[in-house]
This record gives sequence, C-alpha cells and structure tokens, in this order.
Amino acid sequence: DALNLATAAQGDLVRKLKTEKAGKPEIDEAVKKLLALKAEYKAATGSDWKPGATPAPPAAPATPAGGSADALNLATAAQGDLVRKLKTEKAAKPEIDEAVKKLLALKAEYKAATGSDWKPGATPAHSAAPASSSGGSGDALNLATAAQGDLVRKLKTEKAAKPEIDEAVKKLLALKAEYKAATGSDWKPGAAPSSPAVPAGGSGDALNLATAAQGDLVRKLKTEKAAKPEIDEAVKKLLALKAEYKAATGSDWKPGAAPAQVKQPSPKKEVVAVQ
Repeated sequence: DALNLATAAQGDLVRKLKTEKAGKPEIDEAVKKLLALKAEYKAATGSDWKPGATPAPPAAPATPAGGSADALNLATAAQGDLVRKLKTEKAAKPEIDEAVKKLLALKAEYKAATGSDWKPGATPAHSAAPASSSGGSGDALNLATAAQGDLVRKLKTEKAAKPEIDEAVKKLLALKAEYKAATGSDWKPGAAPSSPAVPAGGSGDALNLATAAQGDLVRKLKTEKAAKPEIDEAVKKLLALKAEYKAATGSDWKPGAAPAQVKQPSPKKEVVAVQ
C-alpha cells in the first residue's frame, strides 16, 4: 500500500513537471525516482505497477516492518515535493488542497507505523510495536474526532480563513489516524469504538485532545454568536469531557497542559461503624 501511494505520488509529480515544462534536470531526477519506486514495487509484489491498481500481495515472505517505513518515507517525500511544486506554480486551490490532504494522511500513517513524526531527509525508524488498544482510549478518541469534525464543519460553514480551516483539518486527520491505530477500524460519525471499555493510561492523551477540540468549538460558536441552544449543547459536551478527564487523571483539565498519567484506582477501605 505504501509503495503504491509513493509511486502514484511520484507519477503525479512527474506529470506536473512535464506539463509545466520544468527544467530537464528536474524532470530527469523525478523520473529517476519514479523508476526506482516502480522497480521496488515490482520486487515487493511480483507485478508491474499500474495507476489505480490495487497492490498485489507480496510475492516473497513478508518483509520486515522497516521496509514499510522506508516506503512510507518515500511516499511522504514524493507527496511533499508535489505539494511544494503546486504551491510554487500557483495551482488551483482544490488541486493543492487535495495534495495537502494526501500528504497529511501519509504523515499520520508514517507516525502510526514508526512512532515518530516524519521529517524530510530523516531515516525512518523501525515500525513501532502496536500499542494495546483499550475501550477507554477508543471512547476518548471517538469524542475527540467527533468534536474536531464539528469544528471543521463550523469553520467551513462560516467561511473562515483558509489557514484556520487547514489547521483544523490537519488535526482531524491526525485524530482519525490515531483512532484507527487504537481500534483497528476507520472512524465513522456516531460509531461506538470497537474495543471493550477498559480504562487505560493512553486515554489521558485522547481526552486531552477531545477537550481541547471541544473548547475550540465552543469559542468559535461564541465568537460567531451562534444560536443559544447550539452553544449550550457544545458547552454541555465540554463540561462532560472535563469531568471525564478529571476522573481519568485526577487533575483538572487546563489548555496546553500535558495530560497527567491516568490514576490507578486505590483499594477501598472498609469503614467500621462504632456502636
């Protein structure tokens, strides 16, 4: 999948360079990368790469996780090149937005696979061992993603500034990727997390994100002087998230604060009534 994305992104870049009649050395370099990716794809799957084709299963025994990280690194780098090219050439906004969306998704996938943020020129780390998922984390991530989705819709409805919308969309995509990594399934509005509800240490981070996103939404609604019932509903969700955060971590939620570790329940002491 990652190699397929990398090759497709590089192919887009090559076509863009040729359309824009870029310098020959620049085109040659991009074509060289494309051919290398196609060769790597064929070596991994046993078949030639074709645009829009679903990647075939690997022909050889499964490659170590590092191979996937390498492919994701290439995919992200190629997509980043394409985004920069589109911006330099002042391409149409929808075209740039689509390319940026793909880039953010690739960065999120890279982080989920390696445990570290993608940086240009960085050697990919070995894929991180999958963290044990928990319903508590799934619930909190579900709330965080829903709240961020509400914020994105609100910003678009109000025709907010593009940088503000882009930042909100970036957070939403990151949350969706984190939700999938935690639960094993794509996030859908109104869907209950698939894992059983068991409190976990990771839920502090997810609750922190959920509360921050809901706070952003409340502020946005108040700034835009939205209808009172709409504001009241958003505030109600925010208070519920703050209460859940305090119950999970033992401390009040504050903007920008790193979430405390989830507190472990202490054994209850029996109180013997004195006769």
